Amino acid sequence: MNDYRTAWAALASCLVLCVFVALPAAAQDRGTWTPIPDHVWQAMQGKSWHSHLPCPKRKDLALLVVPHLNFAGQRQRGEMIVARAVADELLDAFAEIHRGGFRIQRMEPIYKFGGDDNRSMNANNTSAFNCRSVTGGTRLSEHSYGMAVDINPIQNPYVRKNVALPPAGRRFASPAERLRPHPGLIRKSEIVITAFARIGWKWGGDWRSLKDYQHFSKSGR
Repeated sequence: MNDYRTAWAALASCLVLCVFVALPAAAQDRGTWTPIPDHVWQAMQGKSWHSHLPCPKRKDLALLVVPHLNFAGQRQRGEMIVARAVADELLDAFAEIHRGGFRIQRMEPIYKFGGDDNRSMNANNTSAFNCRSVTGGTRLSEHSYGMAVDINPIQNPYVRKNVALPPAGRRFASPAERLRPHPGLIRKSEIVITAFARIGWKWGGDWRSLKDYQHFSKSGR
């Protein structure tokens, strides 16, 4: 009897240890967020944040550190600035995307590109907050509120009539090409779509008047 109890006690201890060992890895898969650090806030000024526009206040933004796989399948830790109110749900979505093996080539805050959306897209950069107008318009983009994310812009271009942005994304604009399994390309009913749908975000690839395959937003705009 004593041997039996000893064996069960050893097994229970082992299970507890396994749980504690697994927790840090799970936490790393999900990523983390912090308030905007001083050096980041200063770097954003006049680039992705502008005093003459109704941009969110610093306290309403968050810096995410997001684990992801690059196109070579290597684990990376990218950074992204978003609205603080959606930081946790975005970490949940990207953790699901990471677990599903989807590839993201690059992830850096857009202030590192001077706040220039074209430069960021041309670099195939995945980003979120950028206080700017919508493409081809004057109203503020959902990115201005930290409530939109663009993923792998080259494989998932903005398409309107004969225009594809970024230009390198033109080959991925046709419906036929979008059925092919290119790394980083977002297709219907796959992990990126389902992960964002789970948190209630909408995909620009479902728009009718144009297609913005890289774009996910809280509002659907």
